[in-house]
Amino acid sequence: MKVSEYTIEEMRSLLKNMSGMYDVARVVDPIECRILEFDSDGKITMNKSCYGIWNAGQKCMNCSSALACKTGCHQEKAEHFQDQVYHIQSNPVTLKLPDGDSYEAVVELVNIKEKEPEDLKANDRDAENLDHKAAEYKAVHDTLTKVLTAEAFYEFSREQFVKNPDMAWVMITGNIMDFRLVNTLFGVMRGNEVLMKTASLLEKIAEDCGGLCGRMGGDRFALLIPKELYKEEDLLDTANSLAEEFNSGIYTFRIHFGVYEINESSIPVSVMCGRANTALRTIREDLMRTVAVFDEKMQMKSLFDQEVVSGFDEALKTGQFRMYLQPLVDENGKYLGGEALVRWQRPDGSIIMPGDFIETLENAGRIHELDMYIWECAVRQLSEWDNTDKKDLTISVNVSAKDFYSIDIYEYICELTDRYHVDTGKLRLEITETALLKEPEQSNTIVKKLRDRGFLVEIDDFGKGHSSLTLLKEIHADILKIDMSLVEQIEKDRDRIILESVIRMGKSLGMDVVTEGIETKQQLESLCAMGCSRFQGYYFSRPITVEEFETRYKENN
Repeated sequence: MKVSEYTIEEMRSLLKNMSGMYDVARVVDPIECRILEFDSDGKITMNKSCYGIWNAGQKCMNCSSALACKTGCHQEKAEHFQDQVYHIQSNPVTLKLPDGDSYEAVVELVNIKEKEPEDLKANDRDAENLDHKAAEYKAVHDTLTKVLTAEAFYEFSREQFVKNPDMAWVMITGNIMDFRLVNTLFGVMRGNEVLMKTASLLEKIAEDCGGLCGRMGGDRFALLIPKELYKEEDLLDTANSLAEEFNSGIYTFRIHFGVYEINESSIPVSVMCGRANTALRTIREDLMRTVAVFDEKMQMKSLFDQEVVSGFDEALKTGQFRMYLQPLVDENGKYLGGEALVRWQRPDGSIIMPGDFIETLENAGRIHELDMYIWECAVRQLSEWDNTDKKDLTISVNVSAKDFYSIDIYEYICELTDRYHVDTGKLRLEITETALLKEPEQSNTIVKKLRDRGFLVEIDDFGKGHSSLTLLKEIHADILKIDMSLVEQIEKDRDRIILESVIRMGKSLGMDVVTEGIETKQQLESLCAMGCSRFQGYYFSRPITVEEFETRYKENN
C-alpha cells in the first residue's frame, strides 16, 4: 500500500480542513510519542506529548498510530478515559521536508463523545473485557505481522507435543536473504510490507495443517506442522509467489527454508529451530535451492560446531589461532604486502581451516574476539618489520559485519596502532560490501573516521553481492578489491567487458584496484591489459605462514 506524501504546506492545509470535521486533527510521531507542529517557515517542533490528550503519563500500550506507522496501513481504535470515548483514526503519511528529506508520521483524526449514563458501567465492563483480550492477544502475537512471537511459538509448540505425544511433527525455519537491502533501497514501509506478506502466506500454510507460525525476530520465521501434512511444494509455491510480488530491477527476492523432522520431542523447541536453521544455512549462498532438510551429516556438523564454541576460549588463550598471510603482489610478482588470514592449529598439530569455524563463531557471537586477536597479530607484525627491509610492506585485515555491532572498531584499532607505534597507512581494513550496506549511515561514519586517521579502507569481495554500484555511491573507500567470481570467466566476452568496466570505474573514482583469485598466467595477462596492477591468488601464492612469507619476500624482491 502506497503511503500518501505531503509537503509541510500541504499538511498545514489538510489539518485546517480536517479541523472542521473532527474534534482533533493533528500529526504525531508515534515513535517519540510527540505532536508535530509546523510554523510558517516549515519548521517542525515536538514539544507536546501526544498521549497528553487523555492525561496519560506514558505511551499507550495499544497505540494505533505506532501500528499504522509500522504497517503503513490505516488503523482505528477507541480510547476510554473517565466519562469520554476517544475514537481515533490513524493514517500513515510521508512528510516531504524543505531540505528534501522524508519523514514518516501519522495523521490522527479524533472524535470525542460523552458516554451514555445508563450504559456507563456496561461500557466500562465491555471496554475492560476488550482491553483484557487485546492485552492477551498482544502478549503472544508480533505487532507487525500478527503471527506468534518467538516466546509464544516455543510455548505453544511445547503444548502441541504434550497434547499429541504420538504425532510426528516437522519444524521449519525461513529466512529472507539480504532483507536489510529492502529497507536500504526501498524504505522501511516496503520492508514492513515484505514481512507482513511473508508472514501471511506462511501462517496460511500452518493454519491449513493445524500447525503454528511464529516470527523469530527480524526476517526470520518458524513453522510447526504435522509431518503427514507437510509438503515441500507449499514452501516452494510461497517462495515463488513472494518473488513474483517483490522482485525488482535492483533486488531479487529469495527466501530459504530449513526443515527438521522431529524425532525427539523432549528436546527444547529452540534446539529444534536451531537444527532447522543449520539446514537452512547450507543453502544460504545457493541460488538454485530453496529448501534444505536436516540430516545426519548436518547433525555431525552441529556437534562439531559445539566443539568449536566450547574450545574457543582455550584456543584463543593458548595461541592456537595463527595468522597466515596471502601475498599482495604487482604484475611482476613483487611482494607489496599481505592479507591476514587465520588457521586454527590444534595441540596435536592438525589444522582447521577457517571455512570450518568462522561461520560457527559468527553465529555464536564470538567472531569479533577472533578478529581483534588477528588485528593485534597484524599490527604487532608490522611493528616488528619496522626499521627492516620490510618496513614498506602493508597488511590487510578483515572486518566482519558482526564487528560493527560488537565493538568500537575505530577506538580499538587506533589503540592498537598507537600502542605498537605503527603507521596507520600500513594497516589496511578490508570490509565486505554486505557489511557496509547493512547499516550504510553507521558504516560510512566509521569509514570516514578511519580514513581521516590515515587508515586505508578496502571494499572487499566487490561484485559478489547484489548492490555493488549502490555501495560505491554511498561509501568512500581507498581500494576496490574485485571478487574472484568476476575473474573466473574472464575469457567470455560479457564477463571481460564487465570486469574491464569495473576496473576503469574504480580508477575513475580515485581508488586503487586489486583483483583476487588469479590462478592462471592468462588471467594475469588479461588483467594487466585492462589496467589492473595489484593481484592476489594461487598463481602467486596460497596463504602461508609469516615465516614462509618473509623467506619468499627475500627471494622475490
